[in-house]
Amino acid sequence: MTAHDSILRRLRLVLAAVAALALLAVPSSALAKKHHQSPKDRNRDGIPDKWEKKFGISTTKHGVAKADPDKDGLVNRFEWRAGTNPKAADSNGNGVGDAKEDPDRDAVRNRNEQRERTDPRDADSNGNGVKDGSEDADRDRLDNAGEDDAGTDPMDPDTDGDGVKDGDEHAGEVTSWDGTTLTIRVFGGSTLTGIVDEDTFLDCSAADSADSGDESSDDPTWSGDPTEDDLEGTKVRARDDAGDDSADDSGDDLGDDSGDDLGDDLGDDSGDDSGDDSGSVDDTNGDVCLDALTVGAKVSEASLDVSSDGSFFDTIEIDD
Repeated sequence: MTAHDSILRRLRLVLAAVAALALLAVPSSALAKKHHQSPKDRNRDGIPDKWEKKFGISTTKHGVAKADPDKDGLVNRFEWRAGTNPKAADSNGNGVGDAKEDPDRDAVRNRNEQRERTDPRDADSNGNGVKDGSEDADRDRLDNAGEDDAGTDPMDPDTDGDGVKDGDEHAGEVTSWDGTTLTIRVFGGSTLTGIVDEDTFLDCSAADSADSGDESSDDPTWSGDPTEDDLEGTKVRARDDAGDDSADDSGDDLGDDSGDDLGDDLGDDSGDDSGDDSGSVDDTNGDVCLDALTVGAKVSEASLDVSSDGSFFDTIEIDD
């Protein structure tokens, strides 16, 4: 073997050794990277041991993730995701409980983010370009922000189990009413303000049926009237009915009282009333609807007409 061959052989051995060392180094770096991405979680509850140790929570016991030490409605795993203190119901001490905070400002508070399994620190958890508050997780035509406002379950399309979807049952609530101007806060949205006048129809069939005492009202899906014509009869003009009835009564009473005695008057009144009731809504029903229009009343539907003359409510359906 010549000196030249010997040098080449040694060079090949050196290169082979370097290649072997490089192969050994790759798995080591990969393991280090993997370890860095996956924090230690001995009880495998999805919460890093470091966070559990910080708040004095067991790193070995099972069921820790679903525990709620501060009784604020948020379990430990969610408190970790939200960055809140699992042992303080009001982590930042601002007077608002952690469950009612909305750190990502998507119009959904933490309690409902937990129910919906969305990210409390990401306004668009699934990255589809729609904020979590505008999503409709249970497809009941009431978006998640609206469910938050209405206090309904965002994962149950019929929270109260009455056979009516939440989106068809609750649209908003009355926040201001002075007898003329009405403001309704739309669940999950803005507010509607307008005038209630003689052309506004109030539908209080739900409230009226609740007070009727009829056994049929025990059925939550019962409208109070069997036909479409009768259902229209539960709608009353906000102010027009009182004026019409007073005019009718004054005319009848003056005529009856001037020429008849008390017995005739009673007879006439009973006949007039029965005739009036068959074709229109009486004062009592009108009073029920107006009385139901109070601050805090739930509204299932409302339509607002906006013109150069102002904003006027056309129809308001009051929920019970």
